[in-house]
Amino acid sequence: MLSTASTISTMDHSCQDGGDTEASTPLHPQQAPSCWLLYSRPILAIGVGALLFGSGTALSLLYFTQTASVPYLLGPLLLSVGLMFLVTGLVWIPVLKQSQSQPWEGTAGGAPATLMGN
Repeated sequence: MLSTASTISTMDHSCQDGGDTEASTPLHPQQAPSCWLLYSRPILAIGVGALLFGSGTALSLLYFTQTASVPYLLGPLLLSVGLMFLVTGLVWIPVLKQSQSQPWEGTAGGAPATLMGN
């Protein structure tokens, strides 16, 4: 019984989950994530925003020209939410580019030294 316990405790823990898979290996700190992983969320926000903005514009035009029976606030609501997503996605991309070119170096307390008044 003692030999089994020592064998299990000395076993390599990286092999216990069924092999070396991409999900089980940690990323190296020096390795930058791929462009798709970095920009997928802003691109998705831009796409959803453009879709909502376009449908809000179309529904607003249908309401104000009284061509179809469209609910009162549906067009302006989709237009404003779509514009919010669109602008958020468009601003997010330069922020990501800047954070990749200049990594943020905080102090030990977690706040930048320029904001601490030093």
